[in-house]
Amino acid sequence: MKARIFKGVRWLGALALLISVPSWADRAGKYEFTFQVPYLYGETFEFEGDASASINSDPGFGFSAGYNYSDHLTFRGNFTWNDTGYNAERVLDDGANTRQPVSGVMDTFSASASLDYNLLRGAFTPFVNAGVGWAAVDSNIASGPPEGVCWWDPWWGYICNNYQPTYTADTFAYSLGAGLRLDLNQRMFLRLGYYERWLDLDRAQGTTSLGSTVFEFGFMH
Repeated sequence: MKARIFKGVRWLGALALLISVPSWADRAGKYEFTFQVPYLYGETFEFEGDASASINSDPGFGFSAGYNYSDHLTFRGNFTWNDTGYNAERVLDDGANTRQPVSGVMDTFSASASLDYNLLRGAFTPFVNAGVGWAAVDSNIASGPPEGVCWWDPWWGYICNNYQPTYTADTFAYSLGAGLRLDLNQRMFLRLGYYERWLDLDRAQGTTSLGSTVFEFGFMH
């Protein structure tokens, strides 16, 4: 976790060195929309029965929509997607507890509501963030044989297709973060932050958290 935080601080410092800082800000009362590039840092989770999973570092994509209640307070909703590789070990119930390696790509989607507090009223300001939300994880590991589904389509008539059921999880999540915001003008801004998100995963041992650095390019109106 300390290494992830250090990486996030380095990104924030790089942004501060590369920008020239306007002195004005006019955020209050404006709606905003951003395109996000979240970079997820790898982590290893331990589960019941001595099973484990190591998540790779990987970029994703997302967007947010929010409202600037004042120059200090920003309420926003965030939606992100990641396709992340992983290596895991499952323990077989064969009397010898044989460990079997498993690898693949998991699909994750998260939705959250969060609050930014911008420490300064100026165009360039540090901020802190807190959020709560929900995350869905699809391991893409088959949970049973392929199943067939048929339906009547208004354009193509009677159609049948197969799909593969997989192991999935839905979980409550909450997060804390901090970063820097720069309003380029009265309509465009940049935001860069580091966020630590805690997940309530079933059968996980200890604290389950993931860190990410998120770069955003946004518009206000």
